[in-house]
Amino acid sequence: MLFHGLARSHRLMAVAVAAFAVSIMTSAGCGTAASRASGPVAGGPTVIVVRDNANGKAVSARAGDRIKLILSSSYWDVAGSSAPRVLRQDGPPVLLSRPGNCPDIPGLGCAPVQTDFTALTDGKAVITARRSACGEALRCSPDQTRFTVSIVIRN
Repeated sequence: MLFHGLARSHRLMAVAVAAFAVSIMTSAGCGTAASRASGPVAGGPTVIVVRDNANGKAVSARAGDRIKLILSSSYWDVAGSSAPRVLRQDGPPVLLSRPGNCPDIPGLGCAPVQTDFTALTDGKAVITARRSACGEALRCSPDQTRFTVSIVIRN
């Protein structure tokens, strides 16, 4: 009897570990342009995180959703929303903490910048950002100087 109880405990532990591993792998992202986090109430507002890989793409949102634009370099200058009545910028861009893999050398520009927006009503707005430097004394190639993402809001 003791052996069966122990074997059952090991099986339950294996199932729990497998479920945990699957949840970690699926929440880590699969290279999508935007990731979503659930709101406080099912069907309520969602937080949509938009990163560098969304450049040139469209992201869907619903009225009330929050959009967090996080660009990986402090050299980006976020111009904001093309349609503030559709997509409102909530304050100025904020410099985030320097990632651990970024050397503590001045001028690298690898601290991310975050700008928050709120989807207000049906419509489309474009968020744009520009930069001319991709590192201290390192000019960007033309395809690295502009970031645009379209936010399409539907109810």
